[in-house]
Amino acid sequence: MKRIDDPVRCRELIDAYFDYYNAYTSRRWDVMTEYISGDMTMFGTGIDEVAFDGAATRSFLRREFQQAPLPITYKVHCSEVYEVSEDVVVLMLIMDMHLLSRDEPMVFSNNRTTAIMKREKNGWKLVHGHWSQPDKDIDVGESVPYRLLMERSRQLEEKVLERTRKIKEQHDELLKLNQTKDKLFSLIAHDLISPFHTIMGFSEILEERIGQENCSQRQMVGMIRRQAQSAYDLLENLLEWAKSQTDAIANRPEPLRLSDIIKEVVLQTSLLSHKKETVIEVAVEDTLMVLADKHMLQVVLRNLLSNAIKYTDKGGKVKFAASVANGKVRISVQDDGIGMDGNKLNLLAEGVPIESTLGTNSERGSGLGLLLCVEFIRKMGDDLTIVSKLGEGSCFNFAIPHHQEQA
Repeated sequence: MKRIDDPVRCRELIDAYFDYYNAYTSRRWDVMTEYISGDMTMFGTGIDEVAFDGAATRSFLRREFQQAPLPITYKVHCSEVYEVSEDVVVLMLIMDMHLLSRDEPMVFSNNRTTAIMKREKNGWKLVHGHWSQPDKDIDVGESVPYRLLMERSRQLEEKVLERTRKIKEQHDELLKLNQTKDKLFSLIAHDLISPFHTIMGFSEILEERIGQENCSQRQMVGMIRRQAQSAYDLLENLLEWAKSQTDAIANRPEPLRLSDIIKEVVLQTSLLSHKKETVIEVAVEDTLMVLADKHMLQVVLRNLLSNAIKYTDKGGKVKFAASVANGKVRISVQDDGIGMDGNKLNLLAEGVPIESTLGTNSERGSGLGLLLCVEFIRKMGDDLTIVSKLGEGSCFNFAIPHHQEQA
């Protein structure tokens, strides 16, 4: 037996073997059997991977195809061809084999394969094959180590069950925390907001009753009222914003008369506008109807109006306007106040809280009011558009669906 060094002849014989082997690894039974001699014998290192004739070989391969039906990938490291006679050659190969069985990958590295090829009337046929692979985990009747695979599968299932149990525990804990949070919001809304009405009401009465001769006392009472109003606004906006972040507030649109909503908002901010002698103009038709969530629309317009008054000089002007186009009502709130710079406008557009500046009468804010407007307007299906320039005022506008009453 001598080694074949002629590259052309060597390539011819290797290709003849891989006609069989590629059909075998791709699990094409009908093609593979065309390249197997009727006298085929096969040996392996498994417990019963032995076949002494063609019929037993086919039976053995059938069992393997059933146990591992998925295609096999391989990588050849080296191959040599030896000539026994003109019609008989021996191939020796070292390769890696990678197969999937029951979704479990198996890798056989450096698999030693010996194949004897014989020239028959229909071309080169495989008459003997021998391979070496790990056998310590293979049981009788197995072509791949199913016992090991099943044990791995069981271990994976236990890990999945353990992780599922931990996820459920975390879910239950988060549910409890969420319920606690909701109770806390309810407590804050009821027990903290209510006292502010008393503080602001009595401080306003005291401020009005204290004579001009007690200027220092009047200033202190006024400061108490302004601080209480500022804290109240902050608390109310915080609660609204927290609810919006947890999707506790849903958009429930209904037909609304826009002028009625604006009148309510103007009344709610009358104390602030009266103190600063702000002129509020409403250029909205009484018959104009919109389709919007009443609570969200009130919060948005109240915050926009409060901000406009806060950052407008005494005797300034704030204007509400609305126009209809393409089934939408575009609402605008415009003031002639101090305006905003480009940096603040960019932060608002990104939904980032901005650092609040003092109002024209030293009013304090949290920066959450406009952020809340952005959140609620998005829930209603649009974005808040702001046109502003320092020293020249601001115009805030957004669009909501127009509601046309049926005739």
